[in-house]
Amino acid sequence: MPEVNEVHIDAALTGVSVAYTNTDYAADVIAPAVPVLKQSDRYFICDPDREWMRKSDDLRSPGTPANEVGYYMSSDSYYCQDHALEASVPDEERDNADPAIAPDIDRTEFLTEKIMLNREVALSNMLNDADIPSVSLSEDDAWTTPTSNPIDQFRTAQLSIASAIQRRANVLLVGQEAFDALANHPAIIERIKYTSASAITEDVLARLFQIERVVVGRAWTNISALGRQPIMQPVWGDNAFLIYVTPRPGLRNIGALSTFTWNAAHTAANTNGYIVDRWREPERKADVIRVQKYYDHKLVTPKAAYRFENVILH
Repeated sequence: MPEVNEVHIDAALTGVSVAYTNTDYAADVIAPAVPVLKQSDRYFICDPDREWMRKSDDLRSPGTPANEVGYYMSSDSYYCQDHALEASVPDEERDNADPAIAPDIDRTEFLTEKIMLNREVALSNMLNDADIPSVSLSEDDAWTTPTSNPIDQFRTAQLSIASAIQRRANVLLVGQEAFDALANHPAIIERIKYTSASAITEDVLARLFQIERVVVGRAWTNISALGRQPIMQPVWGDNAFLIYVTPRPGLRNIGALSTFTWNAAHTAANTNGYIVDRWREPERKADVIRVQKYYDHKLVTPKAAYRFENVILH
C-alpha cells in the first residue's frame, strides 16, 4: 500500500468520473442524490402519520392567540459507506498509448462503470426485497398476456401511492422485457393508435399513464463465479415499480428513495460524490488509479412506491 503522502486526488480524472454516464442505469433517476456534509447523521421523515392532512380549527377571536398545531416529524439515520475500486496502468501500456493519458481515462471510466453497476444491483435488490405496497400478478394478469389489463393495474397502484402520501407517482421503472410487453400490449396499442405517435416509446407511455417519466433499466450483470462461463442476467427483471420521485431532493422530503452522498472533507466538492485518486508503485512500474464514492441508499417513504411482481410470463 502507498504512503498517505504518495496518494493525491486527480482533479482531471475526478472530472472524467463525474461526467461519465450510462443511460442504461436507473439509479440516479429513482434515487436522486442528496449531498450531505457528514458521513453519518440523521434525516427527517415528514409527517409519517399524515397529521398535516387533518382538518384544524383556524378560527381566532379578537385578542386571543391562534390555535397551535403540531409540526410532525420523525427521523432515521444514514451512513455513507465507502465504495471503492482500483486498477493499475503499467508503464508498458502507457508507452504504447496515444495519447498517453488514454489509459488513465479508460481505467477511470471502467472503475466508475463497475461502481455504478454495483449501485444499480444494490438498488434493485432493495426495491425487490422491500416491504412496500405490491401486487403479485397471476398468469392471466401478467403484461405478456394479451387479455390482461395493465392500465387498470396502474390505476390501482397510483391510488395506493396517492392515498398514502397525497402525491401522484411520477416515475414508472421497468426492465427492457417489461417495457416491450407494455409497448406490444393490445390495450396500450388501442389507446394510442389514434394519436400522432408512430411508435410506443418511453415518452408515449408516460403521456398515456399521465406521469413525468417511464424509465427503462437496461443494465445487465454477470452472476457467474469468477473464471466461469458468464451467466448474464438483467438487473431489472420480472418486477416493475411505480414511484414518487421528489423534485427537490433533501433531508426533508417524502420521495420514495434517496441516495445520501458524502464528499469526504479532503475532497473537492461535487454533487455525485465520485473521487478519483492515484499513486505510483515503482516496484510494479505502474500507476494505480482508484475510484470511490461514499453513499447510502435509503427507502425514505416506503408507501411512495408500488411493486408489480411477475409482470413477465416465462
